[in-house]
Amino acid sequence: MPVSSDSIDVANRILLYFILATYSYLLFKTLFENYNKQVTVVTEALETTIEQVVASFIVAIEAKDQYTFGHSERVSLYAVEMAKTLREYEDDNKLKTLRLSGLMHDVGKINIPESILTKPDKLTPEEYELIKTHTVVGARMVEKITGLGPLKNGVLYHHERWDGRGYPAELQGEEIPLDARILAIADAFDAMTSSRAYRDALSFHEAFNRLKEARGTQFDPKLIDCLESVRFQWLQIYNESQFSLDDLEKLTDFL
Repeated sequence: MPVSSDSIDVANRILLYFILATYSYLLFKTLFENYNKQVTVVTEALETTIEQVVASFIVAIEAKDQYTFGHSERVSLYAVEMAKTLREYEDDNKLKTLRLSGLMHDVGKINIPESILTKPDKLTPEEYELIKTHTVVGARMVEKITGLGPLKNGVLYHHERWDGRGYPAELQGEEIPLDARILAIADAFDAMTSSRAYRDALSFHEAFNRLKEARGTQFDPKLIDCLESVRFQWLQIYNESQFSLDDLEKLTDFL
């Protein structure tokens, strides 16, 4: 049976539509892949810039007070290890925000005179009030820097207390953002295990026990209950930091 010209025309149209559809799909796929590559490049560049900005701030903070050498990094490490035990931080982006918040939690101290930060004696009430402003100043700083806005809660509220007696807003219980509650514990622990101009450091185990004693008063009781599950990881961070501090002391003596 001969094939009509109409049948050939229909077949050609179907073939043409198929070719156009295939071409459109391949074109869209190529454009989409290129777009994703560009987005990835821009995102990676932004993340690198953010990390560099954070690193610069840490250097500036620690240059003002040798006793805080490595403090921000350790607080960040302690906080992340605790957060890994919580389902709220299964999202890597939330974990990253907490990590950067730990690194930047004391950024507002750039505004505090070095003479107060390194004062070997007890602070006067006026000096202590000035120290307390570092949370608000730091929050304003990160809020104004592109990419650092999400760090605000951790920076602003890491000195709040579970019982409502902290600062700057006297928040209580779960009014305090979770990032800040975790950072409060990590910050206090590293402060206790680090030497200061006015006191010697506590041992790892003594500081660990003091955190437990402050359960439900200074710190979130549920988070304190997580401590035992991160004891080994925290001890590793602590031990590694002692080597770093020894190296710093040798360098300081040499200079």
